[in-house]
Amino acid sequence: MKAQKELPSVELNHLIILAKEKQKTADLLTRLLDLPKAIPADGPVPGFFLCIQLKNDVMLLIAEAKEHSTGHYAFKVPPDEFERVIHRLKDWKIDYWADPRMQRPAEYYVENGNKGLYFIDPSGHGMEILTPISDNS
Repeated sequence: MKAQKELPSVELNHLIILAKEKQKTADLLTRLLDLPKAIPADGPVPGFFLCIQLKNDVMLLIAEAKEHSTGHYAFKVPPDEFERVIHRLKDWKIDYWADPRMQRPAEYYVENGNKGLYFIDPSGHGMEILTPISDNS
């Protein structure tokens, strides 16, 4: 096995998610993933972004844009939280799929020891929720 080269000291600081209604998108993500409430971000244009702080020091900055390209955002959650996410999606009547082509509704995938699912947020972004790869796979 080849020795892995040490990675450079580069870390992701933030991602910008463009949304038709930033508050609606922020509320969905914070409630679904049990995150602290989004707050208006400071910066060059205070309040332009809603900020959601994640555990690994990455911020999601949500900005309002009536027209935008859609993206894909994947969130890793512990297995017990994954089960709660499924229950919330069902309770809130939000469709989800086991595949990004949306051909396996109301299912989740199991791959390499992890579970995952896809859903579409109010702005049309493909969201993925997945668990870490299990050590006993």
